[in-house]
Amino acid sequence: MMDETINDILKRSDLSVTESRRKILSLFIGNQGALHHGVIEKELGDEMDRVTIYRTLQTFVDKGIIHTIPTNDNTIRY
Repeated sequence: MMDETINDILKRSDLSVTESRRKILSLFIGNQGALHHGVIEKELGDEMDRVTIYRTLQTFVDKGIIHTIPTNDNTIRY
């Protein structure tokens, strides 16, 4: 069910369904709150590099799938 949801979100946003996009999007769907890059990198760091994570997050923001949340400590949560 979650795989279908992830694929549907990506397709509706005119994005290719890639493994990195699926993995990052599944983290957001599986968590209750906002995530920051460090948490995502810790979860997926062995599977993908930091640049891929940043680019994927920016793509998701650009497409309106996620949004940024600035924090008081100058970090960004998604």
